[in-house]
Amino acid sequence: MLHKLPAVVLALATTAASGQEIYSWKDSAGRVHYSDMPPAEATVRTLRKAPLAPEKAAAPAADGKPAAPSLAEKELAFKKRRAATAEAEEKASKERAETDSRQKDCSEARAQLVAMQDGQRVARFADNGERVVLDDAEHEAEIERLGKYVARNCK
Repeated sequence: MLHKLPAVVLALATTAASGQEIYSWKDSAGRVHYSDMPPAEATVRTLRKAPLAPEKAAAPAADGKPAAPSLAEKELAFKKRRAATAEAEEKASKERAETDSRQKDCSEARAQLVAMQDGQRVARFADNGERVVLDDAEHEAEIERLGKYVARNCK
């Protein structure tokens, strides 16, 4: 474990120093020094500059034309367009599924209505599991119910 400690310390020091400027200067004896803090009395040479901060939104140019959008602005616009496209596709998919479901329900209701109007006898299952054939009044009520459903939902 201890043999890995210098490598870990070096890695941490490297990452900590990566965001700082590095300066080089010679002292009065001619020795070269390196530091992240320059001395006030020596002539300093900058070896590495700190990374630049992200640019602010550019103001329109003097000729009246707007400045070109930055890379971050382009990326944001792309993500917005992609999200809008995905949302529109999802909405269209839901509408297609609803339309298909409604058409299926309507075709089944129309088929049942035609069968009942042709005089077919319909049986239902009672709570105890036995088949119960609809009498004439129930048959007419079912025809009326199916007719209202088709008129209301199947246009």
